[in-house]
Amino acid sequence: MARLITIEPVKTYATEANAIRAVEKKAAALGDTRYFIHRTPEGRFFPVFIGVAALHHGAHWHFNVVA
Repeated sequence: MARLITIEPVKTYATEANAIRAVEKKAAALGDTRYFIHRTPEGRFFPVFIGVAALHHGAHWHFNVVA
C-alpha cells in the first residue's frame, strides 16, 4: 500500500539560491552527500538530504533528511 509522506521543513528560505547557499555554508561538515531543493505550498524553499551518509555526516542537525 502506498503512503503519502509530507516533509515538514526545519527552516525555509525565500529563494532557491538562498537554500543552496545555506547548504554550502555547511558543506565542509556534510561531506559528499546528496540533496535536492523542495518547495513549500507557500513558495519557500528548503534542502532535503538523501541517504544514510547524510545522517552519518550530521545533516539532520541542520536540515531535513530522508534515508
